[in-house]
Amino acid sequence: MLSGVGIICFAASYAVTLVLEVSRLFFRSGVRGAVMVGFAGAGLLAHSLYLYHRASDAGASFLSSRQDWCLLAAWGLAVAYLGLVWHHPKTSFGVFVLPWVLGLIGAGVLLADRAPFARESTSQWLRAIHGTSILLATVAVLVGFASGLMYLQQAYRLKRKRPPQRGLRLPSLEWLHRTNGRAMGVALLMTGAAIVSGILLNRVNHAARADAVAW
Repeated sequence: MLSGVGIICFAASYAVTLVLEVSRLFFRSGVRGAVMVGFAGAGLLAHSLYLYHRASDAGASFLSSRQDWCLLAAWGLAVAYLGLVWHHPKTSFGVFVLPWVLGLIGAGVLLADRAPFARESTSQWLRAIHGTSILLATVAVLVGFASGLMYLQQAYRLKRKRPPQRGLRLPSLEWLHRTNGRAMGVALLMTGAAIVSGILLNRVNHAARADAVAW
């Protein structure tokens, strides 16, 4: 059953969710919010099943290839989107977050290599720390970038004393500023962890006469 869950399933679910988010700009609907959460939740479930199936194939890990890395980063953003929508159901987060989710999926399918990385048991745990840190830093940067765009949009509207655009409800500037700062803080910490683990990994590889990590 898991093998039948393809990338097209969750990509299409996220695409429909994005279309529903954009439709907020043009008309109101009493059931759209529930339908959006339903499609996003179904996409996240299919996405999770796909990653689980990939990880259980041939002893692979969640970060066994560049394609898996892109898809897992998209999964992290989708989780962040659902969490934001759950706490702020009337706010248009999807217009700013879902394009990045679809972009990462597209990059994973069209540009990234699906072939597994070479693994050495002596440095496997350092590789896991290094890859996971870069992944979390990427997700945090994209969350910060999306909140920054929303901040600029909100500040532009308030500076010109314009009423909120119909269907495009954004959080307060204080909330966006706080979220952006926290996201950048997480990104900085994760980038530091990735650099340190990369240095240690290169030292281990140098001692074992293995290939160094490409910076």
